[in-house]
Amino acid sequence: MDAQVPFPGSGGGGGDGNGEGGVPKAFAVGYRPHTGDMMVYGGAMMTLVGVLAAVVHGSPVFFIASIVGSLCALYFHPTLDLNTPQLGADTEGIFIARFGMIPWSEIAEIGVRHRALRTMHLSTLIVQTRRPLKEAIAVPDRIGLLGRLCAANARRKGGAIHVTLHTLGLPADAIGARLAALQAASH
Repeated sequence: MDAQVPFPGSGGGGGDGNGEGGVPKAFAVGYRPHTGDMMVYGGAMMTLVGVLAAVVHGSPVFFIASIVGSLCALYFHPTLDLNTPQLGADTEGIFIARFGMIPWSEIAEIGVRHRALRTMHLSTLIVQTRRPLKEAIAVPDRIGLLGRLCAANARRKGGAIHVTLHTLGLPADAIGARLAALQAASH
């Protein structure tokens, strides 16, 4: 099952992200707790087992397993950081980690794609800009070299940004409603 849902013109009802007086509230959301625990701690265990096996068997071949485990734990380590926002928005624009702040006036289309994979419900925010992405970003997000090599919640595919929502700390529907309310308030 695969469906793309465009944002409505305005949010309504409960949970639409509106603050007092109907003014939408800005928000920022990071990773959901335990999103990457298995990959990080599993990689750490693989490192430990590889080192122990190399020492016990006296063969350096087992160090390859420890290197793979260490690289896996390092790659997924950012998913343990629950305090760093991966997605946020206010009436000025939308912030996407690894990309930066994009003003609402630069956004041509925004929507959420829902997919079902067996018992999992996966959601992806798709942001299409009016101009090329580098020109549309008002304030770029500064990322160090190590950060560029680690897992990212948002990727560029074609001319659009795809942001995985099911790994974030808010439900996809709540994020969609808040973004719709903020986009409508920006006009």
